[in-house]
Amino acid sequence: MLSLQPSVPDQSFTARVLRSIRRRWLVWAAALGVIAITALALHDEQREFEGALESLARQQQLLALLLSDELAARLAAVRRDALLVADDVSAGHGPSVGMRKAYPTIEVRSASETAPGPRPPRTMSVLVPSTEGRTVELTVPVAWLMGPSARIERPDELVVLVRPPDETHWQAADGRQIESEPLARAVSESDETTRLERDEAVTLGLPNRRAVAAVAITDAGPLGLWTTAVVASASHERDRWDRARGRLLIGVLVPCALIVAFGATALRRQRRELELEKQLALAALVRASDERLARASRAATTGTLAMGIAHEISTPLGVIVGRAEQLASRIGEDAKAARAVRTISEQADRITQVVRGFLDLARGGSPSLRPIAPDDVARGALRLVEHRFVAARVALVNVVEEGLPTLAGDLRLLEHAVVNLLLNACEASSPGTSVALSVRAEGGGVEFVVEDRGAGIRPEHIARATEPFFTTKPEGSGLGLAIVHEIVSIHRGTLVLEPQEDGGTRARIHVPAQAEEIIDA
Repeated sequence: MLSLQPSVPDQSFTARVLRSIRRRWLVWAAALGVIAITALALHDEQREFEGALESLARQQQLLALLLSDELAARLAAVRRDALLVADDVSAGHGPSVGMRKAYPTIEVRSASETAPGPRPPRTMSVLVPSTEGRTVELTVPVAWLMGPSARIERPDELVVLVRPPDETHWQAADGRQIESEPLARAVSESDETTRLERDEAVTLGLPNRRAVAAVAITDAGPLGLWTTAVVASASHERDRWDRARGRLLIGVLVPCALIVAFGATALRRQRRELELEKQLALAALVRASDERLARASRAATTGTLAMGIAHEISTPLGVIVGRAEQLASRIGEDAKAARAVRTISEQADRITQVVRGFLDLARGGSPSLRPIAPDDVARGALRLVEHRFVAARVALVNVVEEGLPTLAGDLRLLEHAVVNLLLNACEASSPGTSVALSVRAEGGGVEFVVEDRGAGIRPEHIARATEPFFTTKPEGSGLGLAIVHEIVSIHRGTLVLEPQEDGGTRARIHVPAQAEEIIDA
């Protein structure tokens, strides 16, 4: 007898189907996760790119301000020449030969007269009102008026433009006249920086990339408001971003393809690889950021160290001053002890002033411009180091000329700069030798010269001597000459180190004399 039994489904086949469905969901979930990670990474890259554009715009803003100041100085010179021409015309004779050589065309006309025809190529007209209702029009070569800009411009990277008053076109250093709506809009809306799209950058002669621009307005008084614009291409930043994006996409999409191809097991493996690649990409970004910040970090190290030292030294200074005040009330009629306590208080106060000055420099401040007698600087520095020279048995010779011009700056900081040079010379000198300090008028200012008879500085060390932490001394900090260089720089001076022919080193600090306007103030 034939019996019929119901069929039983294949359990292994059902399990494989379920595993296949689960694997597909895992693959899709992994793919969605990879896509999300890619989007986040690209978003982070985009933020880095925007930050780089902001940094580039700030750099161009600083450059525009510097060029604006230079333009103001040159326009002031043109106005001065125009007034001289007006005086010559009023005296009954024409402009001098020197004026005609300096300016391609010179026109003096009354208010009712019309302007002449087109000006020569590669020139700009400057209208200067003068006395007796006349107007002097000088045609100024663009190359002279924008002299610094021609040196700063770089092909396919940076363009400098100037717009005269009441004109819509911008003047380039090569003579081109350009009309730019983004720049005009930035000026009208008082924006210091703006961005230009690709087509707008191309009209300025820059690559087909986005660009950033900074504008600065120069108030030339009677000559009107002139505008300076510095436009820099963001091609380098964009190329770096494209390369990083390409590396990121390759690093993400390749593992994603392997995950889809090899299933659930390969998915787990590729997830680990993806995490590793993500870490590598982040490490590459960190290294790139470190390279961009390396120079800024080295420049900030000295300021940070000064602030740290100032913070640490404030407490013991307070203790010293307090103890000195206690001693002053107890010494009675002992004149020698009273002088000693007074000296302690004075030197503690001096340390406080010097530290405060360094803190101001570390915070980006500038020294107070006060009239300073050069002999006061030399006398104060000699008083501070004479005991060190006595202990080292090194003679200290000083020669200070009479009738030196007055300086403008911070007395304590300049004293500190000279003290550092004298101490370096003392350490380089052998017992029985001498160190000379001479103060003399030189080149429209005052020069402090320190000369020793030591081993002398090597030529290969001169360029690096003012770098922070560079030293050839076994126990040196490498900050002395760096601080001297910073002090001299903020006083608009120069520091020169050079070996002497007969042995030893000569260090020269040149500080310009005080300007007349500061004296009047």
